[in-house]
Amino acid sequence: MTRPLNVALIGAGLSNSADGRENWAVRAHIPALRHLQGLFRIVAICTAHIETATASAKQFGVPWAFDDVEKMLRDLPEIDVVCVSVRPALHHQMVMAALRAGKHVYCEQPLGLTTAQAQEMCELARERRLRTMIGHQTHYDPASLQMAELVNKGYIGRPLTFSHSEFLSNYIAPRPTHRQWLFSAQMGGHPGYRSGQSLDRLTMVLGRDVTEICADMSIKVPVRLNLDGGPPIASNQVDNMSYLLSLGDGLTGTLQVSWTAWFGSGTRFEIYGTDGMMILMHQIAGRSDPAELSSGQLKLYGAQADVRNIVNNPSPPERLQRLFSEIPILDHHHYIPAIEHNQSAFLVAQTWYVFAEAIRTGNDCATSFHDKLKIHCIWDAAERSVEKRGWASVDYSALCSSQS
Repeated sequence: MTRPLNVALIGAGLSNSADGRENWAVRAHIPALRHLQGLFRIVAICTAHIETATASAKQFGVPWAFDDVEKMLRDLPEIDVVCVSVRPALHHQMVMAALRAGKHVYCEQPLGLTTAQAQEMCELARERRLRTMIGHQTHYDPASLQMAELVNKGYIGRPLTFSHSEFLSNYIAPRPTHRQWLFSAQMGGHPGYRSGQSLDRLTMVLGRDVTEICADMSIKVPVRLNLDGGPPIASNQVDNMSYLLSLGDGLTGTLQVSWTAWFGSGTRFEIYGTDGMMILMHQIAGRSDPAELSSGQLKLYGAQADVRNIVNNPSPPERLQRLFSEIPILDHHHYIPAIEHNQSAFLVAQTWYVFAEAIRTGNDCATSFHDKLKIHCIWDAAERSVEKRGWASVDYSALCSSQS
């Protein structure tokens, strides 16, 4: 029997946040990895302070605690995989250290503060033949995977247009002082980095890359209340992104991401083609569980056009609206049994499952550093578009030297 892969988590301290949210590694990565005990074993936790690392290691039964990444990598050569779940400004430093030590890396998004940083990490991983994963856990949402499969099989015919929206309240709700970094442009790098998950889903489902973009990015909420009672928390980080996108072959559509939407409805992704349509969205009407929306559970709906029947039984076009039904999600998109009451951990576990297979086979997997570098290129084009107030072509030349 193949042994479990040894994982070191960077950034898994217990925070006891005033807004009721734990560190992402604590509420998603740790439960996901513990659920996959046959594939992974957490052997070390590293945080900025040995006190927090020790407390977290003790809480979760992890044998080693560190406050220095380089020391951890030297002292524990048995580490197979490093998970980097810290602020974006630290990604490059931590990831490069892990890659130089010959470790496979799972890094949260964005990959770096700049496309140059992302390219350097991608190239080193390729050079060392190491497997990589970026934190786009929504890529492995079963409903998203089902949607992509059906588009590829021609369920809607040739895609004509699309609309993808994401409405969340992260940047308007009161936050505690230690969340200040979320609202700093210097800590996030690309102004539109919060659109990464949406861009990944859109390109994955449609099966093609963005070729041109016309973008608007803005700050709608410059301050929010401080839950710790201190001065209001100010922001110079973009919190609303609106993109008009071209994906070639005449396929155009929109992507809107708002992080300033009180009680936001979450994801809604509509695609219309020559032979039908599909909608991916959170179920809102008739929810029995008020927490369902925030759980990440998505539903897929669709309808195929029967043109011959419409010709034989003419009716006004408006009567065709909303004649769609739920599409069952096939079992093969559920890689592991669902983790109850923690959808974030479930999606992260789905992602780790795929990563384990890539490491064992030596094959690349989505979404790798190379995939994320594509999105960094789209963000560069978005910034050029905002600057010139018009369309900008996406330049993927940064990918050339990083490809196998």
